[in-house]
Parts: sequence; structure tokens; C-alpha cells
Amino acid sequence: MLQNLVRFTMFFIIIVLGGYLAHKALIINHFVVGRNIEIVNLSYKFNAAFTFVFTLTIILLSKKYKDQIGFIFLVGSFVKTGIFLALIKMNNIEINKSAFLDFFIPYLVCLSLEIYYIAKLLNNHK
Repeated sequence: MLQNLVRFTMFFIIIVLGGYLAHKALIINHFVVGRNIEIVNLSYKFNAAFTFVFTLTIILLSKKYKDQIGFIFLVGSFVKTGIFLALIKMNNIEINKSAFLDFFIPYLVCLSLEIYYIAKLLNNHK
């Protein structure tokens, strides 16, 4: 189990940090001049923190609740989206069509990590 935690942590740091740097360097700096990157920073921080804690929790609980991992993942995904939307409203940040990708790219990066690692856990239990 400790090996799974360390492996996930290293994989997580590389992917999320790489995604953030690529998003900032390629999309924000080259294609969009003068845009406020507050939503990008908030989105990466929130999605990274939630994904890290959520996936570590699932890894720790995977032995005890191996039959409910998929359900826990679905509930966690709904909760993550709801909390993020609440944060957006509380900080008075408006997501319009031009800023949608600034939210959606970090969400997809973190969701892909969750899906990959949880699928790996489910396949190991069979």
C-alpha cells in the first residue's frame, strides 16, 4: 500500500505540474494576451488538492471497500464539481465562454489521473 501511495504521489506531481506549466506557457502566454489567469490558478489549485486527497483516500480505503470504489468515485466527482462551482460563486469569478477552457483543462487533467489510478486499483482487485 505504501508503494501505491508513493507511486501515485510522484505520478501526480509530474502530471499536474506538467499540465499547469504547459497550459500556462502554451495557451495563456501565446494565444491569449492580457487575460486574467486567476481562474487558471484557482482551478489548478482546487482540482489538484481535491484529486490528491480524494485519490489517496480511495487508495487507503481500497482494501476495505473494494466493491464500492466505483460508487465512491462517482460521488466524489459530483462533490468536486459542486464545491468548485460554489468557490467560483463565493469569489465572484465569472466563467464565460472564453474562460471555460481555463476551468476545463485542469479538471480534465485531474480527472484523467483519478480515472487512471482508480481503474488500476480496480484491475488489481480482480
